[in-house]
Amino acid sequence: MDVVKLNWLQRIALELIYSMAVLLLSTLRIEVSEKTLAFLEEAQALESGQVKQKSAFLLFWHNRLLLMFFIFLHFKKRFPESAVMVSANKDGDLFSALLQRVGCRIIRGSANKKSLQALKGIHKNLKSGKLVMYAADGPTGPLYQFKPGAVFLSQKYQVPIHLVHIEAAPSIRFSTWDRLILPMPFAKIVLKHTTVSSKSFSLTSSSESALQSKETLQESVEILTQHMQKLTDTRED
Repeated sequence: MDVVKLNWLQRIALELIYSMAVLLLSTLRIEVSEKTLAFLEEAQALESGQVKQKSAFLLFWHNRLLLMFFIFLHFKKRFPESAVMVSANKDGDLFSALLQRVGCRIIRGSANKKSLQALKGIHKNLKSGKLVMYAADGPTGPLYQFKPGAVFLSQKYQVPIHLVHIEAAPSIRFSTWDRLILPMPFAKIVLKHTTVSSKSFSLTSSSESALQSKETLQESVEILTQHMQKLTDTRED
């Protein structure tokens, strides 16, 4: 597990942000779908040792990073052991430390930076039965477009993909590329979840033409897109 090293000023900032997050969380109303409740109940069985934890991916949109943090904070005793992939740049240091604060493992890297390090972290955590979580549209977007890596890795390791969609109202949208969402006090947060089996994807072999491979990959990515759209009641601007 990557350990984030902070200087004394960053550690103070971390504790202040964490305390503010706990205070904000106490005002939030969090609702979950029936499928999500079933997922969390299974996680409780994993924690109690009734069943053995199975590796899987959990994907969410990049602008839901803060919302996912509040979900971790709220359900931290009910989630299975998880590893979250966070960008390796300096901007990700504090957020990584916050995730570690709530008990998450951290994988630093992305397709754009330190990709080999990220793949090693994913491999290690999947092999040890962890839930690997990351933003489906990557660290730089385009927004709401799945990166193909999840399809490849799901089929390679024969593990399912859990898709999570979160809405918060009222909320603040930051002027970042992804329009990062922060819930306002007393906001209602709705969490929805579905699972896509690795058997849903039929990628072509390397011996087939590049055009066929590209078309098949696009079809596989579209499967994820359709499942995520089913979780969404309304389209965002």
